[in-house]
Amino acid sequence: DLSGRPAVFAARSFVLRSIRSAMGPAPFGDLAKPALDVLGDDYTKKFLLKAKSAPSALPLSLTIEDEVGPKGVEGTLTAKWKEPTTGITFDKIKLKGTKVNYEASKSIEKLKLKAKGDPTDLNSTSGSAELKGPSYALTAGADKSKVTCSLAALLFPGAVAGGEASYALSGGAVAYSCGASYALPGTLFGSLIYNSKKIFSLALCWSPLPKLSFAASVDSDKKAPTVGLKYGVAPSVTVGAKTTKETLSLVYVNKLGKDASIVVSAESKFADLATAKPTLGCTLTVG
Repeated sequence: DLSGRPAVFAARSFVLRSIRSAMGPAPFGDLAKPALDVLGDDYTKKFLLKAKSAPSALPLSLTIEDEVGPKGVEGTLTAKWKEPTTGITFDKIKLKGTKVNYEASKSIEKLKLKAKGDPTDLNSTSGSAELKGPSYALTAGADKSKVTCSLAALLFPGAVAGGEASYALSGGAVAYSCGASYALPGTLFGSLIYNSKKIFSLALCWSPLPKLSFAASVDSDKKAPTVGLKYGVAPSVTVGAKTTKETLSLVYVNKLGKDASIVVSAESKFADLATAKPTLGCTLTVG
């Protein structure tokens, strides 16, 4: 789903926000987000048409999404609604074919409660609680298979450290990860995470210009990193590229006025570049 701005600006503003202690750090699960957003946002292999509507008279917004695939067109209806009596926000009520899924949240001062699942299948239900302050973000959650908790703490402006632990209800060892990140205002970001599988994950993001971001990520069990960039060539246009050891991906994002945008993406293995048979994707959003 597209944000209101090209991803390069979203990634840059995330770096800026991450150093503002008054807002508090992001949850530990988002520790590497500034770099991973540059490498992941907007790239797609699907052909989608999205139409959004938000009637001013109702606390409701709708998104109709049609995906064109080998078997024809498959439609999805997604609604967002805030129940006025309880203050519970249904961030996503998704209907796809005969399947229904929901995501709901409720904020109580610094505490945010979340739940999601299929209302016809209680086994799919999961829930979490997030407590945020100026210098910390504490989360705890559970589903049918595991219990997870995490903590991210602001050590000093720009520096965040924390960890996450997960225990399978079926028994076994506790899975964990720990790490730290540092952001230099609007310019440089880096994070390093270590997990119980003895894997180190490094993510970096560098913004030498207001409209340009470079990013890289690598895991110690991988042979090569993922490297990419996003560049705002115009106020409404962003282009991006990323590469792994085996593939090259390109993306073009254009905000078509106030209420529309188009994303075109292509990916090809280096071995197939000579044959010019990339995997294409396109998302057109209206509303």
